[in-house]
Amino acid sequence: MFLILKTHEEIFNQIFEIANNFKKDEENYLLAYKYFINYFEQIENIQLDNIVIGISFTYSWMPTILKKIDLTDPENLVLIFNKVKNSEIITTQELLILKNSFNNSIVGTSKLLHFINPEKYAIWDSRVFRFLTGKEPHHSKFQDPKTYLEYLTLIEVLKKDTKFHNFYELMMQKVGYEISESRALELAFFKGG
Repeated sequence: MFLILKTHEEIFNQIFEIANNFKKDEENYLLAYKYFINYFEQIENIQLDNIVIGISFTYSWMPTILKKIDLTDPENLVLIFNKVKNSEIITTQELLILKNSFNNSIVGTSKLLHFINPEKYAIWDSRVFRFLTGKEPHHSKFQDPKTYLEYLTLIEVLKKDTKFHNFYELMMQKVGYEISESRALELAFFKGG
């Protein structure tokens, strides 16, 4: 794992506190979130134009602009993103291809993956890393596709914890609309980081 120093008990204690103090009226990006999710829900088979549109609106949630889109292998990109849409967990190599195609950023890639399949893919960023590890993100570990896949494994483990259901219900109540289990955890991590 990527050096998580907290126990599951500590994580749940913290995220329950975060959820209890969550104020949806102070979270402007929650409005756009539903539209981003709905965009991909309505698409049966992802095509290249959906990928370009998706990465473009994804970068409205990033602190930097989209400087690089590498479309030299569009068939492979379409194949990988349709695996994501169909709830398959992609490989480290496939994740590296996506990262290299979009600003060389695992953060931007994770957000696009989440918008395509919010049940299987959680958003990853420096605040989530900081919450989970208590450390500032180091580029080599933070941007490593293996670290992101380890994070997805952690999300799945936490979703099976007996405390998760109560946390999830509270977080959805606070957000004000249905969100995926992965989104509930990631949002709490983000707010805590």
